[in-house]
Amino acid sequence: MAGAVCVTLGFAGATASAWADRAGRARARRDHRRLGPLWSAMRAALPEIELVPPERLFGGRRGRRRGDVRFALYRRIIEIRDGQLALRPHLHPAVPRWVAEVVGPADAEELAAVVEAAAIAAGLEAARAGHRFPVGPGEGCVPHPVPADLREEAAWLVKVAAAYTGSPAVAHVRGRVRGELGRAAVQR
Repeated sequence: MAGAVCVTLGFAGATASAWADRAGRARARRDHRRLGPLWSAMRAALPEIELVPPERLFGGRRGRRRGDVRFALYRRIIEIRDGQLALRPHLHPAVPRWVAEVVGPADAEELAAVVEAAAIAAGLEAARAGHRFPVGPGEGCVPHPVPADLREEAAWLVKVAAAYTGSPAVAHVRGRVRGELGRAAVQR
């Protein structure tokens, strides 16, 4: 019995890093998929944020090497952050106030994710219309500070992506920006 326990523990110890690697790849694949809607919306409006296309990077079709999923997630995070930087001139200064009108009292982290998602949505609407706002972004439109760790950055952006696709406050802000830009286009 003791020999079987020793063999089992030895096998578990020898393969622990492989199981951890597999779990990390599964988490990266899940996060990559969850960031898809946000990334797709940003890339549609700002195609210049996409880094070297994977076909050119891996040759022909997308190759599957060990680590590709983590690399793809890392690329997606960089491209989303590049998109946020490109959207800065298009951010409406009233976004945090508009979000507060809809959300009301909420957890600070949840509110920050909704504000960041709403700022992206408003910036994308203004960028598509070719409109820049003369004043800088309002207080609170600055991306939430996240520790420089891929896992934590991915977890934060997953929250932002979830708010981008499912928050009524983001839909409200998107409608307000469309309404303002529609009136501005009529006045020109």
